[in-house]
Amino acid sequence: MSILETVKLTKIYGKGDNKVEALKEVSVSIEKGKFTTIIGPSGSGKSTLLHCMAGLDVPTSGEVLLNGENIFNLSEEKLSILRRRNFGFVFQSFNLIPVIDVYENITLPVSLDNKKIDKDYISEIIEILGLESKIKSFPNELSGGQQQRVAIARALSNKPDIIFADEPTGNLDSKTADEVMKFFKLCVEKFGQTLIMVTHNKDIAASADVCITIQDGKILSYLNN
Repeated sequence: MSILETVKLTKIYGKGDNKVEALKEVSVSIEKGKFTTIIGPSGSGKSTLLHCMAGLDVPTSGEVLLNGENIFNLSEEKLSILRRRNFGFVFQSFNLIPVIDVYENITLPVSLDNKKIDKDYISEIIEILGLESKIKSFPNELSGGQQQRVAIARALSNKPDIIFADEPTGNLDSKTADEVMKFFKLCVEKFGQTLIMVTHNKDIAASADVCITIQDGKILSYLNN
């Protein structure tokens, strides 16, 4: 069952001699509850595709359908609310807030939405990710792998329908990257979320349910593993 679709998604940057077609009428379908990777060489358009699907970047033309509804028909305010409530984000650079502790970083999306924190659910995420002893620590007191686990917990905290991850292991050594991926998969299986991940790592791509290969702004292959 599809939860997210793109229909002839096109993204053009610049004009004239500086014109770059990052996406060229890309149509993909993301299955609910599946782990999908997007892989391709640098400059292929994979991060642009992810950012458009997540409503972080506006396409030049085409549609992004969440449960059949085009997210770009929403006002900017409603799109912002959609991203906050329905999507979770994990990036290569972690993007943790340095002046608040781990627990506050994890629960930040819930707090921003003025919702009551589900303490049992948050505690379960923290336990799964092995962060129990770190909840009062600040980001600069954590290793890279620990910071990325906090970022995963934060992405899960609002019980999103979809988690978007852009090169989440790019700044990690191979051992730490393997551990982070194990936690990603465990969380997705445990909580039934849909995970869409951009990666350069062929081993990670091969471990996904679906691997989409993109090159020069076009879909090259769509492989069910």
